[in-house]
Amino acid sequence: MTGPRARVVVLLAAGGALVGCGDTVTGAATPTTTPAYIQQYANAGAALDTATTTWDTLGQSLVAAGTNTVANEAPINASYAQALQTFGDALLAIQFPATAMNDVHTLVNAAATVRTDLAGVASGAVPTMQFVSDESNLQAAINLVQRDLGVGSSTPIAGA
Repeated sequence: MTGPRARVVVLLAAGGALVGCGDTVTGAATPTTTPAYIQQYANAGAALDTATTTWDTLGQSLVAAGTNTVANEAPINASYAQALQTFGDALLAIQFPATAMNDVHTLVNAAATVRTDLAGVASGAVPTMQFVSDESNLQAAINLVQRDLGVGSSTPIAGA
C-alpha cells in the first residue's frame, strides 16, 4: 500500500513447540508422537511465515526508497495473496480434529479476506484501516486454531 505499511501476521512453528513426556511405569521421559495434522499445519504456517516476511521486507524497502507506488506494490501484493491462497488450500486439505474445524474455516475465510484486500489496498480502493482490521482478524483466527491444537498463540510482526 502506498503510505505506511500495515502490520502483518506470523504463525507459530507449531511442530517445534510440541514436546510431551511421561512414562507412568518407569517415570522416564518419553516423547509423545506429534499428530500429523499438527506437523502439516506447522509446514503450512512456515510457508506463510516466509511469504509474510518477504512481503513485509519488500514493502518496507519500497517505502524506504520512496518508490511504494501501486505499480511497484502490485506484484508484491499478488505474491503474498497467492501465499495466503496456498495456505488456505493447505488448511482445507488437512484432517484436523472435528473440534477445530469451525475455527479452521474461520481462519481460511480470514485469509481470503486479507487476500481480497491486497488487490485494492495499494490503490486506496481498500482503506488501510480496513486492511489492518482484517489482518487483526486473521491473527485472531490463527491464534484460535493454534489454541485448538494446543500449540499456543503467535504474535504479529509489525511494519512501520
